[in-house]
Amino acid sequence: MAHLSSSKHKQSAAMSSPNFIDGYWFYFNDGDTDIAVHGSAWSGKETVYVNDNPVSSKRELLKTQSNHQFVHNGHQYQVRYHITSLMRGDLECKVFKDGALLASQSKAFLSSSKRSWFNILKMFVVGFIFGLSAVALIKYLVA
Repeated sequence: MAHLSSSKHKQSAAMSSPNFIDGYWFYFNDGDTDIAVHGSAWSGKETVYVNDNPVSSKRELLKTQSNHQFVHNGHQYQVRYHITSLMRGDLECKVFKDGALLASQSKAFLSSSKRSWFNILKMFVVGFIFGLSAVALIKYLVA
């Protein structure tokens, strides 16, 4: 499992931008406490690690927000996920310590909404061509 113990190069690559294979990785630091948060782009599974140990895990498939709560060294922590844009795949992750915001990060699959629409248009065209080809093949086989 690649999380806090991974090499600095892998960490920086995973932190720079999310992708469908690695999902979303967020890294936070609170003194001697390292907090890593991972969200799978495929399964919706979210896992929070403290000093390389999983402390919270859940799967969210239908909600645009989720919360993870845990206690570490006598402090109450909360991690909040919020999908701010479905079109761009924009996810915001906030970490709270004893009710106060400790840190926040935001990452997106796509950098702009215009690019999102262009990708949707490309998928529509490919789907249309595939569907048209399937209909032509069925007509050819039936006739």
